[in-house]
Amino acid sequence: MHKILIPVDGSVHSMKALRIASDLAIKYRGRLYILHVLLRGKDARDLMALDISRQFDKPLQQLLNKAISANLGPAPDKLLHKIGQIILDHFAEKAGSQGVEFETLPILGGKPADEVVAMQEKLQASTIVMGARGVTHSDGSTFGSVSQEIFRRANCTCISVK
Repeated sequence: MHKILIPVDGSVHSMKALRIASDLAIKYRGRLYILHVLLRGKDARDLMALDISRQFDKPLQQLLNKAISANLGPAPDKLLHKIGQIILDHFAEKAGSQGVEFETLPILGGKPADEVVAMQEKLQASTIVMGARGVTHSDGSTFGSVSQEIFRRANCTCISVK
């Protein structure tokens, strides 16, 4: 079976990547493996800017808005885990609605590129499909630094979606 790893971060690019990965899985009788790595270092403003933030319940939105007002800095891991689970649940729902076989993987907490490459090797995934840009839009380059690192190190086909 064709194994397709899809790292998701709640960005619009990762949602587009899911649609392409789902199409590939259907066409080539594959299975999606949906992975989320904690968005460490991101503050409340970054988290509220995610496309997925519309899925946050009212108390979570209020908490993040207060953190933005207070300029509290990076979000704590407990909050990032909660948001990570919302992201995974949302992407799993979308994958299921597209009729594709999938599995959600446990949330990981290391460096994103390291975690994605290690999971690709562990699963022996033949393809990684991911958004070209994630949560941070630091410059005008086509690819984010995480996707560049993954593409450089992964021993499989890598597809970037913008």
